[in-house]
Amino acid sequence: MITIISELLESHLSTLSNRLNLQIVYENIEATPNDEIYLKSNILPAITTSFDLESESRIYKGIYQISVVAPINTGKSRAQQIVESIIKHFPPNLELMRGNFALYINSVPSAYPAITDKTTYTIPISMDYRADTLIFN
Repeated sequence: MITIISELLESHLSTLSNRLNLQIVYENIEATPNDEIYLKSNILPAITTSFDLESESRIYKGIYQISVVAPINTGKSRAQQIVESIIKHFPPNLELMRGNFALYINSVPSAYPAITDKTTYTIPISMDYRADTLIFN
């Protein structure tokens, strides 16, 4: 299921990145820094649990983190505007579906303090997701 979860979250982010003309750097892909702002996508799965007596149905939970990465010394305004766009694009209770599989954003996306290093200014945004699978015999 992690493949479907990744595809649903990243596809939804891709819609916004295309509209804002931003590159996305996905997990296990090396970033090639340039002089432009880009997005970094990370999916952090949590423990999968079950809610039925036979342990066949599953609850997939985790955190989706999107980082807005700007070149150092370019100011913060544009990066903050992008953060606001991402938060609006992933509202609480957003439902993303593929077939009969539904994933929900079940928290308010939150921006965290910026992280600055020698070359980048990064603002992380995190949100919780949840997907339940139901098995009926």
